[in-house]
Amino acid sequence: MSRICSVICGSPEGKLNGRPEGLVICADRGYDIALSAGVVPDIVVGDFDSASHRPPEDIRVIQVDPVKDDTDTILACETAIREGCDEIRLYCATGGRPDHSIANIQTLEYLRVRGVHGVIIGDSFRIYLVHEREVVIPAFRGYVSVFSYGETCMVSEYGMKYNIVRYRLDNAMPLGVSNEVAESEGRIIVHGGTALVVEYRS
Repeated sequence: MSRICSVICGSPEGKLNGRPEGLVICADRGYDIALSAGVVPDIVVGDFDSASHRPPEDIRVIQVDPVKDDTDTILACETAIREGCDEIRLYCATGGRPDHSIANIQTLEYLRVRGVHGVIIGDSFRIYLVHEREVVIPAFRGYVSVFSYGETCMVSEYGMKYNIVRYRLDNAMPLGVSNEVAESEGRIIVHGGTALVVEYRS
């Protein structure tokens, strides 16, 4: 049985609706976002170079040096892995600085190669990687976009408005953008390589 960790990142455009599931870790400024949403985290990790508030003494704090190679999000994920979590959900991880958004998308690959399932969750979207496996997406109103995360990936899509069979997507042409689930569920099979999947609910 998987153990879930919800990491609250520090996007200035981020907000929380309710308490995220599982172990809750705030990455630096993510504590400000949690505080404004009335969420009490289990752990706070960071150098506190961007957070406006310090956690109280009854919350576990992992203070790190501001001169470091890893992002606060990576350090929060490493903490989650040490705590035995194998599914990590990143909240408030996009928006604001585009380089931070890209870094958090790359964090999904950092997790994948360590055998941990990672997903970025926003108010109306989910972003995750699929590496040589199949995912099933129940029908919803909105769009499913599939991009090659490496140079190329081999993908089939079934139950979609636009189906493809063993099509080689590459990272120089966004052919997989804005598809839709047309049946009760859609299936995406990545036969080779890694695909970046975005589910956007309209």
